[in-house]
Amino acid sequence: MKKNKNILITTSLKQTWGKNKLFFLGYWCQNRGNFKNLKRNNYEISKYNWDDRKKFLEDYKYLNKLYSKVLNNLSIFLNNVHNVNYSLRYWKILIGPWLITFLQISFERYTNLSFFFKNQKNKNFETIILKIRSEKILPNTYEEFSRLILSDTWNHYFYSQLIEYKKFNFKINKNYKKFNNEEKFEEYIENKKSKKNILYNFTVNLIESLFTKPKLLFSESYLGYKYDIRLVFKYFNFPRLSVGTSTTPNNKKTNLRNKKMNIKTMNVFEEFIKDHLIEFMPKSFLENYVFIGKQSKNMFWPKSPKIIFTSHFMTKTLQSRYTADCIETQNTKLILGQHGGVYGQYLFSSMENYELDICDKYLSWGWKYKNNKKIIPFGMIKDLKEIQYNNKNSNLLMILRSQPRYTHRLNSYSGTNQIRRYYLENINLCKNLDKNIVKNDLIIRLHSRKFGWDEDKFFKKKFESAKIDLGYKKIQELFSSAKLVLHTYIGTGYLETLYQNIPTVIYANLNDCLLNKQTLDSLKFLKKAKIFHDDYKSAAKFINSNWNNINEWWNSDICKKARKKYCSYYAKDNRHKIASLNHIIKSI
Repeated sequence: MKKNKNILITTSLKQTWGKNKLFFLGYWCQNRGNFKNLKRNNYEISKYNWDDRKKFLEDYKYLNKLYSKVLNNLSIFLNNVHNVNYSLRYWKILIGPWLITFLQISFERYTNLSFFFKNQKNKNFETIILKIRSEKILPNTYEEFSRLILSDTWNHYFYSQLIEYKKFNFKINKNYKKFNNEEKFEEYIENKKSKKNILYNFTVNLIESLFTKPKLLFSESYLGYKYDIRLVFKYFNFPRLSVGTSTTPNNKKTNLRNKKMNIKTMNVFEEFIKDHLIEFMPKSFLENYVFIGKQSKNMFWPKSPKIIFTSHFMTKTLQSRYTADCIETQNTKLILGQHGGVYGQYLFSSMENYELDICDKYLSWGWKYKNNKKIIPFGMIKDLKEIQYNNKNSNLLMILRSQPRYTHRLNSYSGTNQIRRYYLENINLCKNLDKNIVKNDLIIRLHSRKFGWDEDKFFKKKFESAKIDLGYKKIQELFSSAKLVLHTYIGTGYLETLYQNIPTVIYANLNDCLLNKQTLDSLKFLKKAKIFHDDYKSAAKFINSNWNNINEWWNSDICKKARKKYCSYYAKDNRHKIASLNHIIKSI
């Protein structure tokens, strides 16, 4: 590599770094302390295109339109390939999550490069491209795809494809090197079949076949064991378990991988999608479509249920295939339940849009949209009990989120810089807390999934006396022992503690986390009661001032009214869940 050349680095793979001045495309290149030995004047980290949240929203709207256009053409292509004539809804159920995700991450990676070169016009760059065979990073299933796209290896390969695409005309010299699998990325994508779950499904399928013809298929309902058992007695149908997918038999790529999509393109990015979409498609949609169909029939799930009810399996290969087949051939109805606090609150969410599109009825935790009659304000689906507050509790339980380094499926809080800024802001929140609270009472609860941010070391270094929970202890135990729970993002957790009447303070940066108008209006009630804060200094100041009077504050009239009003829309109490569900089932 020539001297005085700037090196563009797209991932954290060190074999691509080189020795000259390093230009990292984004903060996702930081991974488990790998910047530790770098001299600060020898590298730069590029700005992030989607820090402009208005641009982010515009791009999201564009990608929604592109998804519809590509889906229409892709469904025709797959019907022809597999010699079938299935509806658009069938293919939405089957390939929707993959197609949405692929288009979104492709556009994000492409605009990252475009934004970089736009801001570095007068510099010469080289980049190291590792010789990775496409077969090595081709996923068998959607599950494998969703893990692969979080790896440095897959992202390096994809960025290389973008850089090498001639129509983009990125002015950069390319230096090709042999690939050394330093990441051991295959460990991320292992997915084994569960023999125990298959045996269970076989047993209950046999029992049902002797006594009744199943009308209801429910799986991963989120209702909890108590309500699942009530459903068993109500319908004499047993819940089915996920079985996972075994290694698919076809390890060869079909010649169809070289085929281009038949879409009318509006820009050079769409040209790339037209030329490369099928190349990245999981084998379960193409080479192994027939094999996956056979596997889905061997899960020992009912052959022709009238109703399918689930809250979580639409992104699983066998379950989505089973559902698509039932709806297409048996006219089965699909009821989906809300499974996360993001839904109904964020300004936009890819999976919320997708699930509302494919279902017949959607059970929300209390919210609804005027223009969508599918949504039923069912109430909190999870079986959560009110926790009796203990005045002797002394812990300040601080709940932190986690997020992959690489942007994947989009919602209005997505962005690598956003999660990095989130950690820095919460460090500052802790710095503003009373030192005695930090020393004696603070428990920092991290998410069990770690993505290389080193947040545990980060917080431990800054606050040596604070207790760090790595995310493995049962959250309800921590809630029960807390004097106050501090939630640091808009999501599921704070809705659960509000629902359970646990003293709760919420902090969220609403400049990065975009919420819909209804949620913003509703949060005003919580803000007036000092439950919600959109500034970390305000949250810390309130905790410091009221630490010795949390019980009195929480039981004040203003707090009680604000909590109940907010929960009525986002965490509604439903004491008659089975009766409500039965009514919905009868109605469709």
